[in-house]
Amino acid sequence: MMDLGQDFRYALRTLAGKPGFTLVVILTLALGIGANTAIFTLMDQVLFRLLPVKEPDRLVVVDAPGPSSGTTHNHSETLTPLSHPMFIELRDKSGAFEGALAEYTAPLHVTVGAQTDQVDGVLVSGTFFGVLGLRPAAGRLLNEDDDRTPGAHPVVVLGHGFWTRRFAADPRVVGQSVLVNGHPMTVVGVAPPGFHGIEVGESADVYVPLMMLPQVIPTWNRGLGDWRVRWLTVMARLKDGLTRDEAAARANVLYSQLLQEDLQRIETKSERFRTAFLNKRLELLPGGRGISGLRDQSKTPLLLLMGMVGLVLLIACANVANLLLARASSRQKEVALRLALGASRARLVRQLLVECLVLAVAGGMLGIAISLWTADLLLRALPFEAAARVLSPDPDLRVALFALTLSLATGVVFGLVPALQSTRPDLAPTLKNESGTLMGGSAPFRFRKGLVVAQVALSLLLLIGAGLFTRSLMNLRHLNPGFEPQHVIAFSVDPSLSGYEPERRLTFFKDVQEELAAEPGVRSVSMAEVPLMTNSDMSHTVSVDGYEAKEGENMNPNFNEVGPGFFATMGIPLLAGRDFIEMDRIGSHRVAIVNESFARYFFGDKDALGRHFVENRFKGTPDPETEIVGVVKDTRAGSLREEQRRFVYVPYTQEKGIGEMTFYARTTLDPAALAPRIRAIVRRVDPTLPVTGLKTMSAQIGESLFVERLVAALSAAFGLLATLLAAMGLYGVMSYAVSLRTREIGIRVALGADRKSVLMMVLREVAVLALVGVAIGLPGGYGLGRLVEAQLFGLTARDPFTFVVATMTLLATALLAGYLPALRATRVQPMEALRL
Repeated sequence: MMDLGQDFRYALRTLAGKPGFTLVVILTLALGIGANTAIFTLMDQVLFRLLPVKEPDRLVVVDAPGPSSGTTHNHSETLTPLSHPMFIELRDKSGAFEGALAEYTAPLHVTVGAQTDQVDGVLVSGTFFGVLGLRPAAGRLLNEDDDRTPGAHPVVVLGHGFWTRRFAADPRVVGQSVLVNGHPMTVVGVAPPGFHGIEVGESADVYVPLMMLPQVIPTWNRGLGDWRVRWLTVMARLKDGLTRDEAAARANVLYSQLLQEDLQRIETKSERFRTAFLNKRLELLPGGRGISGLRDQSKTPLLLLMGMVGLVLLIACANVANLLLARASSRQKEVALRLALGASRARLVRQLLVECLVLAVAGGMLGIAISLWTADLLLRALPFEAAARVLSPDPDLRVALFALTLSLATGVVFGLVPALQSTRPDLAPTLKNESGTLMGGSAPFRFRKGLVVAQVALSLLLLIGAGLFTRSLMNLRHLNPGFEPQHVIAFSVDPSLSGYEPERRLTFFKDVQEELAAEPGVRSVSMAEVPLMTNSDMSHTVSVDGYEAKEGENMNPNFNEVGPGFFATMGIPLLAGRDFIEMDRIGSHRVAIVNESFARYFFGDKDALGRHFVENRFKGTPDPETEIVGVVKDTRAGSLREEQRRFVYVPYTQEKGIGEMTFYARTTLDPAALAPRIRAIVRRVDPTLPVTGLKTMSAQIGESLFVERLVAALSAAFGLLATLLAAMGLYGVMSYAVSLRTREIGIRVALGADRKSVLMMVLREVAVLALVGVAIGLPGGYGLGRLVEAQLFGLTARDPFTFVVATMTLLATALLAGYLPALRATRVQPMEALRL
């Protein structure tokens, strides 16, 4: 232990004596470790961290994949929700669970005093907090007695973050009444700190009992007790001693019986559907990490970025190893002298490794500071407000341990080989000062060249990745969405959450539209129920007049409920027929406008105008048919990446269940300048209604490409950083090579070699190193392209433009890095060189 203390003190003295070298090494390591720690900080919270609940390893998420009939409201692309009656049956009768919970997220209007805020609400079963084993921060949590009778439990629990932001963590709020969607409800408690709900990346502000569904979502008249509406995310706690497979086997016995009963409630279906329906099985997925749409969306990009920063760290290690080998060459006489005086090689290796570990730990500490800044910058760029609130750039114990382990591993990786190489010098020549002539072709120098080749290869790999992601993003940005987003501003309002009846909602929407249209510079205003470029969609099953559906055929086109003038406002060309008019109201004959894909799919080359279809939800009503009165050009409504879909537009004035609507205003001015006037207009119509999602359409499209922009920007930054590090490594090696060959160069000049030949001699060596690295890196770049091809848009893994530009960039950088040592070589004076 005393020897280690001596090694530590000696390392500090030695490194302090070379401040320039020490600073460069620490900064190089800090960049690599900091980038890795920043990405791991986010990845840990989104992908790996367990929920702060009791025994999270015993939690499972219940998934019910397979064919179904009815309506599905889903918040996750990877999970299939359950109906309310199915949840009750599985909770009470499966014999597999100690307890089960259900939840459904929905926006809420919460009014305290004169201020109304739109918050993230969660409808939860009475078993929610009990199954999770949570304790309140104040008051009490919801229990089964709060969730028995529809509409009879006007109580809420506040999320800890919302309680802190809105009520300044005042415990006196417990027992007070607040208005939730216009209904008075009593605050009975506050959720514990650190718990944001079971959906990772979401911020649960208010928890409401499931039985308050009619008050929380007034546009729904179904859900509770309805087998045909699947809307609940279900999580359960396994019985003690049961594995997931054993619990699934028990649950599926009951599930099969319930499917048999449920099939009797479904209208006659094909034999193929009946067989597939009855063969469905529940899947119990690990639930300890919660569920997350953000996780589904960001898992692949985060893993890719983690791989990239890992390569950057490898390049940084190679660079530091090169610096250490260069420094070791200047310490050859010191090492030889200590060996000659009786020091063991193991003792010297340990002392040199202690120096490396000191550098690595210092780099790690600075790297944590860099990671804090980087992670905070990434979180500020998130377009998801809730995720930005619940995710933190601050490292916890797991992140700190990751950074420490990475630092120690890095210290061993970059320090071990230089330590071993520098502690076996040829003693006699070294002590006679002859090592300078012998090391040019020695193993350490060949190893340094190998490190440079590896750096070049890895840098090319990262540049190719950056090029592919950047080109993919450019393809998406240049893609025509089918509408004109320039000079359009959007915002959303939901009067149904403030107790508006259907007729009053229609009046509100019309008043806002007319007042906004009267503003100077506004050309047109309209609205839509499903907002564009938000990855949102709505579909209904239809039967089309004159078209016979095949068994298993997808008869579910996308729908959107829009206002008059929507197509003119958004710049979507009307190809045939008419737009919606004021006369298209409830009670009038149902009408629709379809897109080209719908018309072509169902009618081929025939005219779609005047044709009819029936939405299954209107079967049995007095006037179920809908007449097609117009055809519009295809658009990409949900996202730029989506495949072209069949689309049906219907007038929102013919729908009874309209809730939130998104307004679109086209202006001749800067649309962002209209934002204050929009808020003032809505306040004038109803001062209690909050405006949400206020942004230009160009900004909305940019947000829809957030993941692509993040990956492209970070991969480009990592690629440039790797190239810079490789250039530094190449510069160091070639500078050392020139210093070793100073005498040889002097002799060549004395014998008549000109400056150009000396310059080319050095640059040829640079080119050889760079070309070998490129030859190794190109196949790796193609492999990387194949790995990320699913993330690309409009190009393949072997995009020639990307490969050529990345290769030329790297070669040019390498030649520039080698040019300075080569230029120094041309200035060698023969007489001075021959004296060495």
